[in-house]
Amino acid sequence: MQNPDLLYRTPFVRVLLWAAFTVLSGCALATEPLVVRHNFFDEQNPAALNYKGEVLALILEKSKDKYGPYLMKKGNQIQASQTRYYRQLEQGELDLISSMTSHAREQSAIPVRYCLYKGLLGVRIGMGSEAVVAELEGVQTRAALDRVKLGQVFDWPDYAIQTEAGLQVIRLTNVASSIQRLKDGSFQLLPLGIVEVAPIARQYDLKTISSWAIAYPAAYYFFVSKKRPELAQRLAYGFEKSLADKSFDQLFSKRIGPLIAAAGLDNRKLFYLKNPQLPAATPLERKELWHPLVLSNLQ
Repeated sequence: MQNPDLLYRTPFVRVLLWAAFTVLSGCALATEPLVVRHNFFDEQNPAALNYKGEVLALILEKSKDKYGPYLMKKGNQIQASQTRYYRQLEQGELDLISSMTSHAREQSAIPVRYCLYKGLLGVRIGMGSEAVVAELEGVQTRAALDRVKLGQVFDWPDYAIQTEAGLQVIRLTNVASSIQRLKDGSFQLLPLGIVEVAPIARQYDLKTISSWAIAYPAAYYFFVSKKRPELAQRLAYGFEKSLADKSFDQLFSKRIGPLIAAAGLDNRKLFYLKNPQLPAATPLERKELWHPLVLSNLQ
């Protein structure tokens, strides 16, 4: 019987063993899940994904056929400014965040140019105290709008958009810390996107304007760390698949559709503003990415 030690020393056998080891190692590496650190959780139930987290889970799932398994991992859950979230990306604490786009933001991180809200965060409805909202329901001209004292968070693109349009805008640190100032009359209205304003108004016992809104073209994307370009590629692939099979549209209709319906856009006067913060690369020509209101009025 041949000595096994001598067999393993045979060059041909060593080559076969090395090839087998390489293949097995490659298979093991290929099945390692892609880790995605994010902070898209419901404020009232931190264990549950919010809408943005559900979109992320959908497009990661849709991309498994090409990119393999994934693991969504909870990142830092501190409430922070959007500037702070971009810093977390740069420091490697998060792999992606979400926000409205601007020239500066597309320089800071990789934009995945599929708007999570189909452009509707650019339609802003004012919220304020019951007395002030009742007083301002009658605003129907641009001259009247120019007299309204608005508040806006300083590091949101909306602050620059509304200021550059000539509106009166008070600089705010964040929404939560500004609610008492709003109730005390330091400013009259805080305009928020139609997909977010009603829940926030209910949370703080405020009212919303029902007869008019401010509108401008806007896109709200996932932004990926520059250290994770492979993740940005995967998300774009997953988005395309979810658009092709209508699964993104179904999720949007389920989660955002009721908020749009409740906003009553058909009965509002819209004051249109330009958005100089919107990058030229925004894919406004792709009709399937935007709500009909955006396509008809905001390009």
